[in-house]
Amino acid sequence: MKTYIINKILLLAVILSFSACSIETEPINYGKENCAFCKMTIMDKQFGTELVTLKGKVFKFDDLSCMSKYMKTAELHEADCKHVVVSNYEKPGEFIDFNKAFYIQSENLQSPMLGNIAAFDSETSIQELVTTDSTAKNITWTEIKDLFK
Repeated sequence: MKTYIINKILLLAVILSFSACSIETEPINYGKENCAFCKMTIMDKQFGTELVTLKGKVFKFDDLSCMSKYMKTAELHEADCKHVVVSNYEKPGEFIDFNKAFYIQSENLQSPMLGNIAAFDSETSIQELVTTDSTAKNITWTEIKDLFK
């Protein structure tokens, strides 16, 4: 009986330890949390970004330029991350996986650190913006990383 109870306690401990180790994104607490790179308060839901390392460490940024600069400075690559997400410009506060996002750069976007890049969840959305904004252009994640060295 004593062994049975000890086994149940150990099983419960193992289950709890695995559930505590889930590596997921967290909501950004806009207006209260600071950017991991520039240390400014993250304010704009249309531009916030986040990365979660394979070890579960969460880093939040006020725009794509800060995240890109942080990754370069910390020598952190996409392969070192469980999640890299960007805010959906059209649905502020909603995250998109960075690999599935479509990006636009435009002087008219006015992102917090003036990277002026926004992420969208569909190609249709960016095409509409490109046709109505003469300064807007499509940009890729690779080009974003090269911009902010």
